[in-house]
Amino acid sequence: MKKLLLGSTVLFAMMNAGWACTLKPNTNCYQASLSGQKIEQLDLHGILLGGADLTKANLSKSNLSQANLMNVKLMGATLVGTDLSHTTMFFANLTGANLTGANFSNAGLKGVNFSEANLTDVNFSGAKLEEATFSKATFCRTLMPTGMVNNANCPAEKAVGAPGVALDAQTINGCVIAPRTVCLNASLVEANLGSANLAGAQLYMANLAQANLFKANLGRANLTEANLARANLTRANLSQANLTDANLNKAILRGAQLVRANLNGAVMLNADLTDADLSGANIAEATLTGAIYCNTVMPDSRVNNSSCVIEKPVEAVKVEAATPVIQDATEPAKPKARRR
Repeated sequence: MKKLLLGSTVLFAMMNAGWACTLKPNTNCYQASLSGQKIEQLDLHGILLGGADLTKANLSKSNLSQANLMNVKLMGATLVGTDLSHTTMFFANLTGANLTGANFSNAGLKGVNFSEANLTDVNFSGAKLEEATFSKATFCRTLMPTGMVNNANCPAEKAVGAPGVALDAQTINGCVIAPRTVCLNASLVEANLGSANLAGAQLYMANLAQANLFKANLGRANLTEANLARANLTRANLSQANLTDANLNKAILRGAQLVRANLNGAVMLNADLTDADLSGANIAEATLTGAIYCNTVMPDSRVNNSSCVIEKPVEAVKVEAATPVIQDATEPAKPKARRR
């Protein structure tokens, strides 16, 4: 039996063993059956709800900090603004849950299923997400354990009133093209970003494969693990950019500025580095097999011309002047024929 006492915030839940528990802080409600229940704005910190069925339940703005929610069923549940900090939720199922604004800071989330969940404005700082599943989950202003903000699935709209961002700034798949923008996991495949100003942008794991970044400003940008395969980075500014473990296979970097850039672990197979400046860059453990070097300034300021094509000089075609026929002065001139 499930019973909500009128005029009270105390909820009784029928347990699998046939006994009821009171939903209050630090109580034992192991395997409670609360599917579809409204449990909003309650203080339930430290509660034991391991194995409980909370399918489609509404726990918005409730305090579940330090709770034990191992193996809990929260499919389709609503947890808008819910405090889940320091909770233990190993292998919980939150498929399709609305977690907008939820606080998972320092939570144990090993093996949690977040498939199709709405993670807009969620706080994962300090959380443990080993083996967690995020298939088709919505990331927008989601604070990840690393401190990065994930905007991979933000609605494609222009930023309004964002500091330093013009109101008419271009937006591609939810990523505002502007200095210091945050576009983690952004989908920018084949995007036309010629001359774009992305200085200081957070583009961690962004997909920029075959993008046009001709003369783009990416100075001090974070491009860690970004995919820039076959991208056109001709004359782009990548000074002091972080390209750790980035994919730059067959990228065109002709005339690019990579001064003091971090290319540690970057893969640059067959990249074109003609006229590129790598002064002071970190290329430790970078893979540069097949890279093209011609007038390339290396990290030690040495100029590398190992791939320059040496053009053979065109041989001048000798034209022998025709020898004029000079009549021998000793030879008698032939008499001119007279008309009769």
